[in-house]
Amino acid sequence: MIRINLLPVRVSKKKVAGRQQLLLLALIVVLAIIANWVWASSRAGDLAAREAKLRRTRDEIAQLDRIIGEVKNIKTQQAALKEKLDALDRLKAGRSGPVKLLDTLAQVIPPRMEVRKMDEKGGAITFEGSGATIDDVSAFMSALGQTPYFSKVELKKTTAVNRGGLRVVDFTVKAQANYTPVAPAPAAPGKR
Repeated sequence: MIRINLLPVRVSKKKVAGRQQLLLLALIVVLAIIANWVWASSRAGDLAAREAKLRRTRDEIAQLDRIIGEVKNIKTQQAALKEKLDALDRLKAGRSGPVKLLDTLAQVIPPRMEVRKMDEKGGAITFEGSGATIDDVSAFMSALGQTPYFSKVELKKTTAVNRGGLRVVDFTVKAQANYTPVAPAPAAPGKR
C-alpha cells in the first residue's frame, strides 16, 4: 500500500487561507480607514460651509445694524432740522406779527379816543386811555374783537373824569394778542 502524505498540502492550504484572511482583514481595515476619512472630510467640509454661512449671516447682521444706526441718526437729524425750521417759521411770523398788530390797532382806534399806555406781558395786552364817551370805548372794544390779531377783549375799568373842562371816560381794556393769526375760513356756499 502506498501512502501519500497529504499533510503538507493541508498545511500549505491553511497557510494560503490564513494569508488570504489576513489580506482580506487588511483590505477591510484599509477600506474602513478610507471610508472613515471620506466621511470625516465630508463632515468637516459641511461644518466649514455652515461656519462660513454663519460668519456671512453675522456680517450681514452687523451691516444691517450699522444701516439701522445710520437711519436712526438720519431720523434724529431730520427731527432736529424740523425743529429748526419750525423755530424759523415762528421767528418769521413773530417778526412781522407785532408790526401788523400795531398797524391794526392804529386803524381801529376811534377818532375821539387816545391810548396813553399799552402794556404786553405773555401775550396779554392791557390798554389804558381816554375816550370822549363810553360809546367810543365800546366801539374800540368791538373793533379789537373783530380783528384777527386780538381776542378775549374785556373791559376792566371805566371812570368818568373832568379834564380841562371836558368830561371824558378813562378806561382799561385787556385783550389777548395773536401775533400769528389764523386766516379766516372761507364762507360756506349759500351762506352770506
